[in-house]
Amino acid sequence: MNLYSKNPPQGGFFVSEEIRLQFKRLSSDFADKTRGLQEVLVDKGRGYCVAEVEYKGLFFAVPLRTNLPHNDGKAIKIGGAPTAFITDKVNDPVRGECYRGLHYEKALLLDDKDTDLDSNYPLSDNTQKTILNDNEFKISKEFKRYVDSYVRAHKRNLPFKPNFFRSTLNNYHAELGIE
Repeated sequence: MNLYSKNPPQGGFFVSEEIRLQFKRLSSDFADKTRGLQEVLVDKGRGYCVAEVEYKGLFFAVPLRTNLPHNDGKAIKIGGAPTAFITDKVNDPVRGECYRGLHYEKALLLDDKDTDLDSNYPLSDNTQKTILNDNEFKISKEFKRYVDSYVRAHKRNLPFKPNFFRSTLNNYHAELGIE
């Protein structure tokens, strides 16, 4: 993979002072490349929230989802790290009452954010967009904690490691420094 870096601190995350969430679609080429990977959600036209969040110089796209797994309306945690950022509860015509937001477990590692992402994704619900934009720092912090917990669990073979079986991070062990 052709990954790029802005030299984050040794072994940790770098978050730019100005975190900016962007709502984009995956490019067709990138969607085709990721189609065979474990646990990847490659729905045509799915929106992804792209934050300027890095882990050792890696950039991720986190999918927007409806019907997030939850525990009484709160994000499920693995190793103390939330697996999602829940924005609100909605009444979906197909699923009924469900929660929506960002699903950290289904994040994709971008090779090049300029070519892997395509057009803007028009977030039609202003309430959800406001909640996401108002929580940029929290989302960044939670997602970093999720990736950190994943890496730590795999490097140290911690007891909660099996709980990450649905994570797309299983596809990126080399890039995350997991042997």
